[in-house]
Amino acid sequence: MPQPIPPITQDDVFFLLEPLVGLPLLLAHSELSSDIAAMLTTYDWRAGEPPETLCAQIEGKLFNSIYGYTNGNMMVTDAHGEEKKVYTDALEQMAEALMGPVFDRFPVCEETFALLNDYALRRLSLPALKRLYTGFRDMMEEMNRALFARVVTENFPLETYQDWLAK
Repeated sequence: MPQPIPPITQDDVFFLLEPLVGLPLLLAHSELSSDIAAMLTTYDWRAGEPPETLCAQIEGKLFNSIYGYTNGNMMVTDAHGEEKKVYTDALEQMAEALMGPVFDRFPVCEETFALLNDYALRRLSLPALKRLYTGFRDMMEEMNRALFARVVTENFPLETYQDWLAK
């Protein structure tokens, strides 16, 4: 019998959000991390809901929460103590980064391979590309692995993939 998949924790979410929205906001509003962790943990790919739906829900939760916490000005304090404005493209990137722990929980099978492959290529999703490249090695032809590596290196900064993408 397979082991139950551990939940995605508030700390997991906190770790991903902190560089983007800053420690002060997250400490003052810990419910943001816990609410998103619950949303991520309860997602079940077998229920037929596409990952895009969850990603959009997370993005909406981030926008509404940050908007409310900042009285609409969307200004946060980053890790260096600098004030910065959170723009919609950053919210999209945050939501996409939060999909990583969800994808890491997907079992290696044909159905999840197809789901992730479709999502990764339509959204140019680094978390989905990473999961495919690192977790579905035996299901990918070498030509596809090379294509995925090229897509990643041409579209993302080196620091986002240098620890997992084989050269």
